[in-house]
Amino acid sequence: MHTRVGSSFFLIDMPNNNLPLSVTDQITLLKGRGLVFNDEISAAHFLFNNNFYRLKSYMHIFHAPDKHFLKNIFFEDILELYHFDRDLRSLIFNATEEIEIAFRTQIISQYSMSYGGHWYLDEIYFRNHSLHFNFLEKLYDNIESSTEDFMVPYKKQISVSSCWMVPACWISFEVMSFRQLSMLYQNLYRNDKCKKDVAVHFGIKSPLVLENWMHCMSLIRNICAHHGRLWNRTIPKNIELLNSCSEPFIQISNIRTDKIYAYICCMLYLLNKIEPQNNFKLQLFKLFEKYPSTKLNLMGFPQGWESEPLWKI
Repeated sequence: MHTRVGSSFFLIDMPNNNLPLSVTDQITLLKGRGLVFNDEISAAHFLFNNNFYRLKSYMHIFHAPDKHFLKNIFFEDILELYHFDRDLRSLIFNATEEIEIAFRTQIISQYSMSYGGHWYLDEIYFRNHSLHFNFLEKLYDNIESSTEDFMVPYKKQISVSSCWMVPACWISFEVMSFRQLSMLYQNLYRNDKCKKDVAVHFGIKSPLVLENWMHCMSLIRNICAHHGRLWNRTIPKNIELLNSCSEPFIQISNIRTDKIYAYICCMLYLLNKIEPQNNFKLQLFKLFEKYPSTKLNLMGFPQGWESEPLWKI
């Protein structure tokens, strides 16, 4: 097979196991590996609408070392795990939305009240001026491509030399992604009182920790937005745990900080500061009740996690 990359061609040796399989062949393959089907018609309907390779990532925990399935494993067991992960993503996606909005609001409020609405155009507030320039270029692109009604008066009027043609931060920041927002905060001078006050608002003493948390929240938000597997994933960035805090947190410190449990703990801590009456905890408990066979230890949940101050009802 010849594949073109740019102006070059490469000859790729494609193994036979990369040949496509029909849905019928997919079911035959799974049955040959010991998977039991209660309803092959329903299974076929699901596979017609959901990529087989996507579903494979939920099969691994049911495999024996020889890649066959353990005894008495049903296709419905895999579907239950798949649906649990889908519902978990939905819950976390909604939570990160609340966090993103509150984070954006605090940056806008703290900095504009101290330095004016166009403070973000001035490099004096930023540690790395090259990153600041790149940030502005991306922001201008976002404004020009925005379809929001509130951006109409500013589109096609962006000019670096005339900062007043650029909207104030409470307008322009509304078209920034969560990742852009977290990178903006990371590049701000850490000894600036405004940056510290943003962290304190969320019950965090160190802006460095909030930098890490918001990067992690934007990362997990992106996984959810692209429908990625979440429940037992090893996340490519470790989230930092608080040593001291103003609200109940966790006391079991020897947990994996690259698993979803650590992320969820930090997420709940933030939500408790944003909206003390939030129902995230109850929704998560209901999710576990709905899918009782979920292996929480594979998500990084330690024994006794329910007794943590953060999780007590």
